[in-house]
Amino acid sequence: MSGPSQAPAFVRARLAEGADYLKIVIDDGKVHGADLPAMTPDVAAALTEAAHDAGLRVVAHAITASEVEIALDAGVDGLAHVWTDLAPGDPVSRRLAERVGRQEVFVVTTLAYFEAITAQHVGTADCARPGSSVNAAGALRDLHRAGVPLLAGTDATPFTPAHGAGLHRELELLAEAGLNPEEALAAATSLPAWHFGLDDRGRIAPGLRADLVLVEGDPTRDITATASIADVWRRGVRQTR
Repeated sequence: MSGPSQAPAFVRARLAEGADYLKIVIDDGKVHGADLPAMTPDVAAALTEAAHDAGLRVVAHAITASEVEIALDAGVDGLAHVWTDLAPGDPVSRRLAERVGRQEVFVVTTLAYFEAITAQHVGTADCARPGSSVNAAGALRDLHRAGVPLLAGTDATPFTPAHGAGLHRELELLAEAGLNPEEALAAATSLPAWHFGLDDRGRIAPGLRADLVLVEGDPTRDITATASIADVWRRGVRQTR
């Protein structure tokens, strides 16, 4: 689409394809060493409004403070990623986190992604420069202090971080950034279900989907116990491992 007036038609087309929510990308590519067509604030706002009119939640990809501001101005429901361009303790980061909290926006954390690309020394990506994973953890601490709902995610790709295993690392990083084990567990279970309107899962209760993981140890005390998997049930059916 080339302008705000096309937003309703764009959203209708996504609905026809079966979309459950709309994700918009607010990223000009500079942090990746690329040159991408940048979504303008008026287009972001128009897409968000059209999606909300159609009953869809809106999640915005944003990894810098200025991109997050555009997303918040547009009125999105969630953010994919924390910002990585502000050092820990920066008052701008604290104020931005407080604004995210006031607007009741959730954040999908993806600390494992920033850790992985930083470790790979991806020289063309500013978001992978030395200290970026620390910046991401600092942003997450600010968000946690502001009471923002944090959802565990990894942004897993065929390259990094690894599907499945990456989520266990994400939970460890959330705990290192200040979440207690129960908060980290909620970030991977009940909170994603709640914020994406999946009311048949995310908790253990009568009538819900029996998607269960049995682990060795007590993850409410030691979050690393989630990786010690003994058995898995999907929709109540024990899986062969």
